[in-house]
Amino acid sequence: MLAREQSNSPRAAMYQLLEQPFKFPDAGLTETFISGEWQDKLGHCAAQTGFDLPHESNPRLTTGTKEYEVEFISLFEVGMGGAPCPLHSGHYERDRMKAMEETLRFYRFFNYQPDRSADRFPDHINFELQFMALLAEADEEAATTGGDILSPLLAQRDFSIRHLASWLPELSQLIDQQTNIDFLKTTSRVLSEFALHDSAILEARAREMEPA
Repeated sequence: MLAREQSNSPRAAMYQLLEQPFKFPDAGLTETFISGEWQDKLGHCAAQTGFDLPHESNPRLTTGTKEYEVEFISLFEVGMGGAPCPLHSGHYERDRMKAMEETLRFYRFFNYQPDRSADRFPDHINFELQFMALLAEADEEAATTGGDILSPLLAQRDFSIRHLASWLPELSQLIDQQTNIDFLKTTSRVLSEFALHDSAILEARAREMEPA
């Protein structure tokens, strides 16, 4: 069960777009960062969600494709004792196994099966952002069809608080310290701020809907 590539939910589209800088680079995707196509889409989706992008938050990638790939690998893939900026949320928790088990329970309940590889565990940022997009899709569909709104809302709130807002600010700080590429600094900051923004909105909506 996966969120559609072209989402009807602006929030889902935001999570899908903000995942892309954390995918292993390929030439086509990197070109959208260089050309400004990705930045234009992000600005459009942000406006639809009511999220104010931070000042100067849409810099284009100014390195070449190969240089960007090398920097991506050095930040997120390799390093003495592990990557300098781990992309698995469990690295930022006291008990990684417990955090991963909880993540899997969320996935299984909503029949989400991430396309894993040997170095992509369930708590990888790609999977967590894909899952939030899926939940945002379910939220939008429930609101449109008059279905159960509370269940996907509470799942989004809980997952956001426990598995996104809890560690993305620290990841953003690490990236800011470890790279000279402004595109990576800024996109990680935008992701962190959007996750915190969305988490606060979900919490407020849940308080309004939950029984007293």
